Parts: sequence; C-alpha cells; structure tokens
Amino acid sequence: MQLDSTIVGISTASGVGAIAIVRLSGARALEITLTLSKRTTLIPRHATLSYVYDNASNPIDQAILLYFQAPKSYSGEDICEIHCHGGAVCARLVVERALELGAVCARSGEFTKRAFLNGRIDLAQAQAIAGIINAQSASATQILVRQLQGEVSAFVHKVCDQLIELLAYSEANIDYSEDLDEDTSLAMQQKLEALSHTLQVVYQDSMHRVGLVEGFRLCIVGKPNVGKSSLLNALLAFDRAIISPIAGTTRDTIEESLYIHGTLVRLIDTAGIHHSDDTIEQIGIERSIAAMEQSNIIIALFDASRALDSEDYAILEILQTQKDAQVLMVLNKCDMPKALDTQSQALLTQTLHALPHQASSEVIEISSKCGKDEAFTHLNPHKILDAIGHVLDNEQKHDALVLSSSYQITQITATINALNQAALKLESGELELFSFHINECIKAISAISRPYEYTQMLDAMFGAFCLGK
Repeated sequence: MQLDSTIVGISTASGVGAIAIVRLSGARALEITLTLSKRTTLIPRHATLSYVYDNASNPIDQAILLYFQAPKSYSGEDICEIHCHGGAVCARLVVERALELGAVCARSGEFTKRAFLNGRIDLAQAQAIAGIINAQSASATQILVRQLQGEVSAFVHKVCDQLIELLAYSEANIDYSEDLDEDTSLAMQQKLEALSHTLQVVYQDSMHRVGLVEGFRLCIVGKPNVGKSSLLNALLAFDRAIISPIAGTTRDTIEESLYIHGTLVRLIDTAGIHHSDDTIEQIGIERSIAAMEQSNIIIALFDASRALDSEDYAILEILQTQKDAQVLMVLNKCDMPKALDTQSQALLTQTLHALPHQASSEVIEISSKCGKDEAFTHLNPHKILDAIGHVLDNEQKHDALVLSSSYQITQITATINALNQAALKLESGELELFSFHINECIKAISAISRPYEYTQMLDAMFGAFCLGK
C-alpha cells in the first residue's frame, strides 16, 4: 500500500438502494472531487448539492458532496464523500472517473488501515469496526461499540502500566541489589497474582461469551429416531430436515439460523449418536460429537417411549465432559406409553444438576405426533424457546470486558503463559529471566491495541522510579 496515493472506493453495500457513497482518501481527494464536480471549493463538513461529470462534461448524477479536512477525518487524511443515487451504475461511473483523474482503487479495509497507521484509531478499535459491520445481535453491537470507545485499549494500557511497574522493580534490584529483599519479593508476587487473576477472568468471560459476538451455536443431540430433526423443524417453523421413522435418516449435521430474543442462533441437527460399523455413519457421528464441543447450548433429547439404553448412557457420559456449554435436557414422545421408569428419569435429572451449566434446572417434557402422512405440527416449542431465551438474556446482561476476536484471545493467552513463566522465575529469584518474561508479557498484551515502543517503556519506567542519574 502506498500511503502517498489517493484511494477511492464504494463504501456502501452493492445492489439497488437509495444512496451509494463513494469515498476518496488522500492528499488529492479534494482536488479530484472538485474536478469531478466542476467546483472551485468545498467548505469542510458542509453538505453541498452538486452534479458530478464524466470526462466529456456529461453529468453522471446529482450528488451530495462532503469534505473532511485532515487530520479531523476518519483516516486522518483529506476525505471526500460523494453521495450519489444507489444502483448498479452511478457509483461505478463516479469511481471510474476518479480513477481517470489519478486515484487508485482502495483495497479491502484500506480506509481503516490508514486510520490505524495515521494514529486515528488503534488495532482494537479497528477490529471493533469490522465486528460492528458483521455483528449478529444487539448485544454484540453494544460490546463492540464499547471497544470502539476504547474499553479494550484502556484495559491493555492499564495492564501494561502494571507490568512496567513490575519490570522497574526487577531492573532496579538487578542494578542496585545483590538479592531481592523479602518485602519487595512479596509485593511483586502479590501484584503478579492480582494481574494473573484479572487476565484469567477476562479470558474466561471472553471464551464463555464468544457467542454474543459471533452468534450462538445450538446443537441438538440424541440417539437415532429420538426426534432431533422433528424438533429442528418445529423450532424453525418449517420442514428443513427430512423426518422418517427409519433410524439413521440424518447422517450428517444440518445447520440453520434463527433469531431468538434478538440474537442469532445457529441451530445444528446432528446424526444420531450410536455405535455403527458403517463408515459414512461413523463420520456423521464424529461430526455430531465435534458439533457438541463447539456449541454454546446443547439440547440433549431422550425418548420417553423407550427405556434408556447404552446409546443414551453414552450421550450422558459425553454431556458430562462439556464444561462450557449450557445444557437443556428434553424428554420427547411423552404422548406415547411411557417406558422410562422413575429411576431412569431420576438419573437424567441427577446428571443435569451435576453439569456446570444448565439452560433449565428441570428436564423439559414435550409431546410429538408424527404419523406417515402427518407433518410434525403438534410440538409446541415454546418451553424450549423460553429456556434458550433465558440463557441468551442472562448472557446479554453481563457488562464485563469481552474480547471480540480470536487474535485478541491469542494475545491474552500468550500474556497469561508468559506471566506464569515470570512467576516461576520470581519464585526462584532469577530476576534476569523474570524481566525477560515480563517483557514478553508487555509485547503480547500491547499487540492487542498498539505495540509498545521500547522508548515508551523506558520513559514509563524512569518516570515512575528514580533508577539513577
């Protein structure tokens, strides 16, 4: 990317619409816009109604022109916006004319990249902008807007300050003391423990609430012919999956999306979990188990008209390995003669209560009727939707800091790992290695917003402590 070039691109979505916005950014943005409109000047931040013209002075469209003067613009450069009529033609013709006048096509994300390079935003804010565009719920938007306002950046800066303070303690003792005195060592250990706890809480909250940003994954599991596909169709209110009394009809995962309480939920119908020698079925079962491990909510479906068997027990064992997912246990076919004894029902309830997270504290009982020529229309899914909605509402009430991208999660994980290594070196009194790992912490955490320069780190250290003259 050449920062001295002037870039142009269409900032609105493609397709028919009332307005399309063509944006230019760079040193020649105003010059090109004035040539396009045959005007001599534009007042910054004032909307100007004007025609824009092609190279033969034929009018392309009537548009609104906006000029944002550097550095008070999104990218930190001169920016001009041409608001023309939406559709397939006008905006494209404006872009083509701008290219003739010396602009170059903007690459994906280049306006935001220039904003980052020019110091208008940091990396965390840039990722928040991308997240807002792709947000799947109102809660995700709220989280990302807080990040755009600087919530993550402020957290990173605070952590860096604490790490630099620890580094200053270490460097001072390396330079001026032979041994680390007991009080200083204890103070440093306490600071390390508090910082480690803070990072762990942010990491756990972010992992647990990743569905708020990316959309929740809900997996329906159970043995063959228990009614998983019927339940999927009922929740969607249309026949998405094939329903058949023949066990094993679903041999692969089926995904659909549904908005529940304003949040996008990806519903996943899985192949029945059972022992099979069929290679294709085995692949489907493996995908079912993988879908459970990747889901935020699991609906475990059991058949009230049949006694619990080895396949049901296998599912119960798999559920007990799920440490993060909210589990909803459902007993289906309760309209049929019940074959499930009291002891088996108690086992289901006992297993549910032993799980770390429950979408409902009770086993929900539902009834379905699905004859040969009868669509699955007798299931009332409101109990299940209410339980799912309750989970989503609880998640949305949480207002703690949530990291919104895999990159941020990776960096905070690296910070925690380096911090653990630093704690070991502090315990053994190896201050040089302690300082090394603290430096690794600073590099990892600061990369979330804006990498710390070495001179910045020195300024912070010497500003807080008098280490020498």
